Amino acid sequence: MLFRNGGANYLPVSDLEAAAAWYKEKFSVKRVNIELDDGEGCLALGFNEEECLFVLGPQGKSSEELTARLFTSNLKKAREHLLSRGAQASEIQQDGQGTHFLTTLDIEGNAIEISEEP
Repeated sequence: MLFRNGGANYLPVSDLEAAAAWYKEKFSVKRVNIELDDGEGCLALGFNEEECLFVLGPQGKSSEELTARLFTSNLKKAREHLLSRGAQASEIQQDGQGTHFLTTLDIEGNAIEISEEP
């Protein structure tokens, strides 16, 4: 798998169906049936039932303001994957600790940071 979960990735969206379609197209994920705390109005997406990458849900449901994060073993390939599917992807950058990463925005402007696996 090109992408791996990097944390709690709750993403607030106003149009659940449109956002789900965007994530399915850009990240090749599908709906997964997992138990969610306070999951009313939410949709979990991942590759399989063991690895949920994203939880989409209503605006204001989560009080946390965390940037969604994914890991990849090949950042250049991940960037090419997103660009080939019409997603925006920043140039590959390096943080102060030497980790390479890029940022993409979803259909509703939520930022997703994709980093090389530690």
